[in-house]
Amino acid sequence: MKKVLYVITLFIVATVNVNAQDWIDYKSEELAFISEFPNEPERTTQDLESDIGNLQLHMIMYSPPIDGDDENEIYGVIRTTYPKSYFEDADEAYNSNILDGAVEGAVTSVQGKLVFDNKITFNGFPGRNIKIEIELGFIYMNAYLVENKMFISQVICLTNKDNNDSIKRFLNSFDILKVKE
Repeated sequence: MKKVLYVITLFIVATVNVNAQDWIDYKSEELAFISEFPNEPERTTQDLESDIGNLQLHMIMYSPPIDGDDENEIYGVIRTTYPKSYFEDADEAYNSNILDGAVEGAVTSVQGKLVFDNKITFNGFPGRNIKIEIELGFIYMNAYLVENKMFISQVICLTNKDNNDSIKRFLNSFDILKVKE
């Protein structure tokens, strides 16, 4: 009997370790980033009319199956390129205002409540690390302003799965690639 329990325990540990390691690297030279996803994400593009003209949102998203064992509802990276003319004389205060607007827009668009908003720096670029409370859960976001490009990596989880390890793994896996334009 002890031998059977030992084998079952070994199988469970091996399965958990395999599942924990089977994330994939998603790399886009075109969008200039790399990030780990639990599975192959889908890429879509959406046009957004704004005060400064039409912006194109490049969205790379993965939504785990409902009946799966993933801890989160959505993993995503969004990249938007703003007209360079809006950033010709940009200074730290200007960039901070752009990021403030992104945070405010995110909270407003989901009718959420801002839990925290931390100013961060990523590879020398300004950013924000935020958490938004929504009706059934939370949105964790990192937003980075790289010259005239906004990168947002985000994870949405249910309230009972708050602060899980996969959130940190996804957000920490994001990196900006240095590519020629």
